[in-house]
Amino acid sequence: LDVYEQPQKDHTYFMCADVSRGTSNDYSAYLVFDVTQVPYRIVAKFRDNEIKPLLFPQKIYHVAKAYNQAFVLVEVNDIGEQVANALQYDLEYDNLIMASMRGRAGQVMGTGFSGGKVQLGVRTTKAVKKIGCSNLKQMIEDDKLIIEDLDIISELSTYIVKGQSFEADEGCTDDLVACLFMFAWTCDQTYFKELTD
Repeated sequence: LDVYEQPQKDHTYFMCADVSRGTSNDYSAYLVFDVTQVPYRIVAKFRDNEIKPLLFPQKIYHVAKAYNQAFVLVEVNDIGEQVANALQYDLEYDNLIMASMRGRAGQVMGTGFSGGKVQLGVRTTKAVKKIGCSNLKQMIEDDKLIIEDLDIISELSTYIVKGQSFEADEGCTDDLVACLFMFAWTCDQTYFKELTD
């Protein structure tokens, strides 16, 4: 865990988590963003390629609690659902972000009371990734997101176009970038704008 800024009173924090299987070729990672004002800053980063999905929710829980009960968004594609469920039902964490499928509108972020097929966390679909990557590019170019972390910068430098999508270059990882584009996707959601005023 790298901490760049200690939690500050009355600040709003947002955390995005990307879950892996813990088999050392892929990283489980999360980033904590200070979303109190623009430009957003990354205040903490966690990245581990050997942590098991059973232990990961604990790590998320303690840091999220420390950062003023940060809002937590978990990527639930593969094994992430297990982590989101553990946070919700075992650790009873309150500020877990949910998303619901809304047909043509795709996934919409919310509290889970809006109807539609609701899940804990967000499923990374082509649409989410496309919007997220596009927003991320815009945010970085407009200085709306400050990145001061070497690991993230090196991952961004090997994040390339592959067909109609983006992914890490051969032999590289993109787990921190996944957290970034999830956050960038989030910034476009109405619910996020309400949370952060």
